[in-house]
Amino acid sequence: MKLKSFTLLALVAVLALGCAEDERSPQSANPIAGIDSNSEAVDFQRLTAEDEALWSSTSAVVDPEAADFLAKRSDDDHDDVDDHHGVPRSARSYEVTVENLTVATGPGASQPLSPPVFASHNRSMRMFHVGRAASEELAAIAQDADGSGMLDLLGSSDAVHDFGQGGGVILPGSSDSFEVETLAGARRLSVAFMLVNTNDGFSGLDSIRLPRHGSAVVDVYAYDAGSEVNSELAADIPGPCCGSPGMGTPSHERIHLHEGIRGDADLDAATYGWNGPVARITIRRLEPAYSVRLENLTPATGAGSSQVFSPPVIATHARGMHMFRVGHKASMGMTKIAEDAINGPMVARFSSSPRVLDVQEGGGVIVPGAYDEYVVETAPGFRRLSMGFMLVNTNDGFSGVDSFFLPRGGRRSHTFRAYDAGSEKNTELATDIPGPCCGSPEMGTPTEERIRRHRGILGVGDLDPDVYGWDGAVMKLTITRIR
Repeated sequence: MKLKSFTLLALVAVLALGCAEDERSPQSANPIAGIDSNSEAVDFQRLTAEDEALWSSTSAVVDPEAADFLAKRSDDDHDDVDDHHGVPRSARSYEVTVENLTVATGPGASQPLSPPVFASHNRSMRMFHVGRAASEELAAIAQDADGSGMLDLLGSSDAVHDFGQGGGVILPGSSDSFEVETLAGARRLSVAFMLVNTNDGFSGLDSIRLPRHGSAVVDVYAYDAGSEVNSELAADIPGPCCGSPGMGTPSHERIHLHEGIRGDADLDAATYGWNGPVARITIRRLEPAYSVRLENLTPATGAGSSQVFSPPVIATHARGMHMFRVGHKASMGMTKIAEDAINGPMVARFSSSPRVLDVQEGGGVIVPGAYDEYVVETAPGFRRLSMGFMLVNTNDGFSGVDSFFLPRGGRRSHTFRAYDAGSEKNTELATDIPGPCCGSPEMGTPTEERIRRHRGILGVGDLDPDVYGWDGAVMKLTITRIR
């Protein structure tokens, strides 16, 4: 995690100046006419991945029959997946939002909050503990908004899994959000930040248990660190009210609820005071996310030659939804993809189903030897992925994955063969093929066969197997859990 430093002088300066988280329509036109094989693959939006049972090897080519069988396996068969790459399966991510509830009473007034210092950790660690003396690191936050010592302490602790600091000052009425990761055994969260127009006032969370799912909202009150006398003198306070960092008279009290601004000295209670909670902290569990790389393994034999991949249709969905099934007849949507790289019908079908979480189209074609990368998010009950794309210099050749289970964690790679949609005769004639070899979209002779493994380019028509053919696998998927 990148830590953002924030000096007290910058805090005062920023406060003074401050006060003076696309959708495409379904594709109906043919996207592949005039493809230039020398063009770069487009790094674009999202998704793809695959049934965990298929990740046991990183080199074997998956036969259509085996893929179809394994795709039917229960989700529970894959719960014990684990490895030493990427994000472990027990990892969770949370978005934490800190909202300043104090009243805005004018430029430099009320109580801006310093950038929060935060950590996920096990229950043996406490960033602060009400009723006990503040540590030097906590006192530095509470007196001068200096989180450097606390960050050093967190970074050296075996009890801490993730830690960092917010990106900026949080003014009254505004908020700041950051993400924190956890692992099994490190499911607690602590947060600390200063009320900068006080002597040693602070607030935050002390080792609270993170929610397993959904969101939790906590309104927090201000605490007195007990490490500095509450003189309320401008000469002792670092905030924009006063501009005196590193000053003040030390005291040796315990952490307790803050009494608020009394108005005994330079601070006006109506200007710098507050009533009730000073901040609202919202913690939201983020669902797992995966980085997916789709690589074209077919040989590059020249401009417009070999097998360019059309922009894929990719979707996350519940069990029971299928984009294609080996041994079954291709749906109308799959036929359109396999024959002419037309994604619209498949996108429309998946978009209208309550079993589908997300539907996307790749950002561009993938030429031989190139790849595209996507990101996919999942949710409970929506951990299956399907993807389909055309090998554009064929009659009705395609590849992809169907209703495969995303791995719980780590990184997996596997290779896959091409399929024949069985919806068009493999004439290999230029007048029947839409790709750059031929330029004849929406032609060909219909058939009524079932989806099966593609036999490759046989040279029975206009296509030379040495130019447009392939051996073995046509694509490689590499999936890494990133959240």
